[in-house]
Amino acid sequence: MDTEEDMSEFVMPIDKEKDSSESALCGRKLPLWLGLLLLLAAVSLLGTLIYFAVIANSKACVDGLQAQKECQEVNQHVQRQLTQAQELLHKKEAEAATCKQAVVTLRDSLKKEQARVEELQGELASLNQQLQDALTKERRKSEASAEDNGSVWFFMLHMCTLIICKCLKI
Repeated sequence: MDTEEDMSEFVMPIDKEKDSSESALCGRKLPLWLGLLLLLAAVSLLGTLIYFAVIANSKACVDGLQAQKECQEVNQHVQRQLTQAQELLHKKEAEAATCKQAVVTLRDSLKKEQARVEELQGELASLNQQLQDALTKERRKSEASAEDNGSVWFFMLHMCTLIICKCLKI
């Protein structure tokens, strides 16, 4: 018996008043006006649901959804084309930068070559002047001594060889 008393502490006590009031409410009927109101609300909700289901499946709505889908597809296609165009633009900009750098390098090389050409033209003018001076000197010598014609030709051949050698050392 002691165990039953000890166990009774752990079992929830039964409230007889509360139990009797709940059974009284379950046994009662809803008022008629409340039932009609709930029925009216249910019918209204069902009617609204049917109305919106019919509208959602109407031709205009379906056509609108189809047009929206097509628009999204076109938009995605245009977006892909834009992305490709931007990638191509970046590629072409990189190529243009490479070309600009090549142009700068070529201009620098051209300036160096032009300076070298001017330098060589100066040397050539100097050599031409030396040749003219030598020819003039040799003419004077040949006029003075007409007997040694072979040395003049040898000297001129020697000078031409020197000029050609200097020009080839470029």
